[in-house]
Amino acid sequence: MTAVATAVVPLSTPALWLTGLERGLMLAGLATALGGLAGRGLARQYKGERPAQLPEPWAVGGALLGLAASAALAVTAVGGPGIAARLAQPAPVGLPSGGTAEVAAVEAALFALAAFAVRGRPGVAATLLSGVVVAEGIRSHLEGVIPVAGAFVTYCHLFPAVMWAGMLLYAVRVAVAWRRYPVAAQGIVRLYATAASWLFAVVLVTGVISAIVVVPVGSLVTTTYGLFLIAKAVVVIFAAGLAVAGRQWLRQLAQPGKGPASVTRLEVGALGAVLLVTGILTVLTPPAR
Repeated sequence: MTAVATAVVPLSTPALWLTGLERGLMLAGLATALGGLAGRGLARQYKGERPAQLPEPWAVGGALLGLAASAALAVTAVGGPGIAARLAQPAPVGLPSGGTAEVAAVEAALFALAAFAVRGRPGVAATLLSGVVVAEGIRSHLEGVIPVAGAFVTYCHLFPAVMWAGMLLYAVRVAVAWRRYPVAAQGIVRLYATAASWLFAVVLVTGVISAIVVVPVGSLVTTTYGLFLIAKAVVVIFAAGLAVAGRQWLRQLAQPGKGPASVTRLEVGALGAVLLVTGILTVLTPPAR
């Protein structure tokens, strides 16, 4: 039996689900904060008449959620260093134990600083939150398989993914707030839809590259990691289908008071599920050595 195989943690282990949930909530907080700031920046590019002020992004709340999840990750890792090391295989170069506690502590600090900076210096907050993406790349499975290049691919995959989810959440909030002014609401969602098409393309390409690296074709349906990866792909495709269906709302005659299409709101939930599944994937051992 290989070293990788002996490091596999069974799904019946509570720490696996706890750590995966913590990391999923951390990603949700990151998407809400960083994607919300980006969403407001995009909405400011709307050239039509604005019926009201743009709502504030939930950046502080998202940063605090990320802070709480990162702190919980650190505590979980410190409380069970042995299982934390097994959940972080293959370990990145320079982090023989996986670095879960250390990376989580850095991420918690970045979230805390971002929460303080949001109100007065949103640009600084966005930079700090982007640092969380960098930290995630350093401790990623891909980095453990292919040093340096693995972290870079993770950046290129995770950054547009959290932006896609967070910007959608913000666009839906604006459309709901401006539902009595459907032309403006549709204009904001249309801006988001254009950006999302590019973000989805990058997520798709980098996701395929990641899958090829960490899951040999023969292991796709025979390993737990491969099956969860398939589940994630299904939810991503479902979310993309909802996005396409939501574009039909943009072609309809605007009606005051209706707000964004129900499929667009459902897309928010689908992307939230993607982040939670991603959290679980980060603690499953991939079949690649």
